[in-house]
Amino acid sequence: MTNTSPRTLRGLTTALLVAAAALAVPATATASATGQPTATLRTAVADAAAMDFTEVHVWATGVNVRNADSGIPFETCKTFPSRQNCHAVATVSRTTVTAYCQKQGELISDSGYSSRWWTYVKSPSGPWGWVNNVYITGDEHLAHVSDCTF
Repeated sequence: MTNTSPRTLRGLTTALLVAAAALAVPATATASATGQPTATLRTAVADAAAMDFTEVHVWATGVNVRNADSGIPFETCKTFPSRQNCHAVATVSRTTVTAYCQKQGELISDSGYSSRWWTYVKSPSGPWGWVNNVYITGDEHLAHVSDCTF
């Protein structure tokens, strides 16, 4: 098995996100009559490329990673992360995980801390989902994690 550096993985992931953003734009918006990308496509690709993954440390044990099924439940969870809108898809304990972005959702209070900020992470077992920042080492709003644009 070949060892791949975090920088290479980040570059590959960014390329994948750029491709996904390009596919997510309606076909009518992909190119002008001259074959050049439209402003909509350029904006989607630039937004995807600007997002950068980082690592965060979950300090607590038995922390739920929350997400929802596709369709309306997923959109509701994505719009406002909360215990009501997002069900547990994985559990993490005292580990470092990959973080994509953060946004405000339900206020969670635990162990003397409170936060409305939720970070979208990849659990070690694979599923992506939301973890409230109460359980992540750092401030209520993590300075090194981008705010979600969705």
